Amino acid sequence: MQRGSHPMLPRVARDPWTLLKRVAERRTFRSREILYRSGTPASELYLLEEGRVRLFRRSPEGKRLTFSIVEPGDLFGEMVLLPEGRHESDAQALTPGALYAVPRHRLEELLAQDPTLPLSIMENLGRRAQALERRLGDLVFKSVPQRLAALLLDLAGPAAGRAQGPARLPHRYTHQQLAEMINSHRETVTKVLHHFRNDRLAVANRQGIVLLDMERLREMALR
Repeated sequence: MQRGSHPMLPRVARDPWTLLKRVAERRTFRSREILYRSGTPASELYLLEEGRVRLFRRSPEGKRLTFSIVEPGDLFGEMVLLPEGRHESDAQALTPGALYAVPRHRLEELLAQDPTLPLSIMENLGRRAQALERRLGDLVFKSVPQRLAALLLDLAGPAAGRAQGPARLPHRYTHQQLAEMINSHRETVTKVLHHFRNDRLAVANRQGIVLLDMERLREMALR
């Protein structure tokens, strides 16, 4: 090695939530546990560490619509950023997992100390807002099979964008849960999944859902 030269060191990605984790309380939760309800005061910001959480609203008739799925590394409970903010949705765990809860007063202190933190929070929430806008567009303009194909690809995770198949969803979902995510009925989702199986697009069993033909699912989702 020549004098004065230095080996190339691998870059280590900076965790943008290091400060949040230092002042947060780590909590675990069970599958189907309600983390907060619509209309209750928002007193904490949440960072999901493990598992998946759905944000949904309930109509006056009792029908539930899931409008967002929170993934590990995402923030939720953002109404805490508003003075006297209240949650506008219910948050329910889809799987067992863990989160970090940051009280409002500690969050305000961190926002004043670190000028990069507000930008990181805005970027994270902006990505979820973009996904919500896309999902709402699907609800208005796409058929149930198209919406279900798009949802299954989303639930498969980032790897679905590159894989050709087959790929198993990392978590199990009931037909009722899938129906609530695409504003449909459980019976309709069951029928569509039956057609998907016959067409060799996807198959559902007790172990979960396996996507068999990623390319055709993507084509259907983008129509």
